[in-house]
Amino acid sequence: MDNRSYSDFNNSDNDPGGLPNDSAFPISMPDIDNMEFFRTPSTNGRKSKAWHEKEIPIRINSFNKPEGIEINIESTLIKEHRLVKYPDDIWQDYPEENKAKLIDNIAYIFTAHLPMLLKGNIRLEYNTGYPQCFSWSQHSFMRHLPLYWYYYRKRGIGVVPMLKTLLNSRAYFCDTTDSPPEFPISTDENVILPFTFGKDSFLTYQVCRELKLNPILVFFNDPTFWGFEGYHKKILFDDFLKINKHEHYFLENPLEGLRDNGDGWFGWELSLTSWALMCLPLAYKYQAGYILFSNEKSVNAFYYDDSGFKVVPEYEQAYQATEEMSLLTQAMSEGELYTSTFLQGLNDLGIVAILNENYAKETFPYLMSCWDGSEEKRWCGTCTKCARLYLYLSAMGVNPLEEAGFEDDMFSEDKIDLYNAFGEKASGLGWDSFGLNKDEQELSFYICAKSGNQAPLVQIFRQSEAYLRVEQNLPALVDEYLGLHEEHSSPLIWRTQINEIFDKALKKVRERVLSL
Repeated sequence: MDNRSYSDFNNSDNDPGGLPNDSAFPISMPDIDNMEFFRTPSTNGRKSKAWHEKEIPIRINSFNKPEGIEINIESTLIKEHRLVKYPDDIWQDYPEENKAKLIDNIAYIFTAHLPMLLKGNIRLEYNTGYPQCFSWSQHSFMRHLPLYWYYYRKRGIGVVPMLKTLLNSRAYFCDTTDSPPEFPISTDENVILPFTFGKDSFLTYQVCRELKLNPILVFFNDPTFWGFEGYHKKILFDDFLKINKHEHYFLENPLEGLRDNGDGWFGWELSLTSWALMCLPLAYKYQAGYILFSNEKSVNAFYYDDSGFKVVPEYEQAYQATEEMSLLTQAMSEGELYTSTFLQGLNDLGIVAILNENYAKETFPYLMSCWDGSEEKRWCGTCTKCARLYLYLSAMGVNPLEEAGFEDDMFSEDKIDLYNAFGEKASGLGWDSFGLNKDEQELSFYICAKSGNQAPLVQIFRQSEAYLRVEQNLPALVDEYLGLHEEHSSPLIWRTQINEIFDKALKKVRERVLSL
């Protein structure tokens, strides 16, 4: 079904615009150097060009194919062809009007970052309609700019050059006949769970089971530097599902390959939003009432940089972002599909504590949070994520080497730079490098020391000032990192039950820690 109708371009800075009335489909744009139609009176006859006359056009043509969504990108700077495939029973049954709306949003969400990636005044030209995710995407980019500058410091002398790139680039879309989506009446108990084999998604899954919900597990195999994350998780999926019988999907996602793996990771700040959109056909099939992400309290942490900018390193997982994504999925589903999380009241250490207290045997043998594992092992043993999980597991009495698949001792002295508990921020480019979990890691090392752990790093910590600082503030630290905090993101219909599950487990853990 083609629901596109064309209109004149909006002139100059009015974006987004449409296509000229005499334009053919797919989109065919005039050369920027001959765009007299676009010149304002003030620029006619002038030899120099304004910034919008120096734009580099990027054509993004997207199509509904029998197997899924095809995206073709054409320009002098980048040429890409990508096809994301759905199982036949999912894509063929998804209504044509819904497909058109979904493609509008998928086309944009996976290419909106190109101005940042290509470092120029970019004009994105789409053969698709104006996406519902446009405003949210722009807001997310804006909130991540200070993060990019902190990570890489390669774009000018601060945030402003990247902000200029963002504001000076434009997007043009086709005008479309607005067809509202068609969605079945949802069943709250049917939930779509993007499942990553990390501690957070495991706790969400286990709570779904306790609530007697029907989780449909989805893993999006996004391209990574070396490609071994998906390799290991496919094995884990197969082993896990031999014991836990659930509807599940292991979906290849080549569209993530359009995002940056170089000096900015541009585009990855919209990963969860793209997953939420890609879940829509699955939610339609199963009449799901919720997409459940596993965003915990820790991801709301922030600091102010040297220029006074507020930096939220994991902004797309923060509570505000979850609410924004819920508005988006509701708009795409006649108000039937909400996006939520069960974990906004918990810190990382508390999540590991609950898993160990209630679900250890069903979780830790399959646990994987590392992105950099090799073909031989799923935990690389050299990154801050490996270090953090090893520490939290150890603090809760779990042996990571015997119970969670680790092959490296993360408490040897040569691993000290991977932690935030020894006076310096953790090395690398992960979330830990911001130092925002310093207190949580110090508490965890303290618990290890009080529990009799004799590992080298634990003994170094025992002799540090941080050990004494934790001891002096132990009740407050235990309440913060092993407590349940008020939140307003989890679904009201289950919030009381969820809180009871968490509170019961954490109370036991707090009592044990305070008695050490």
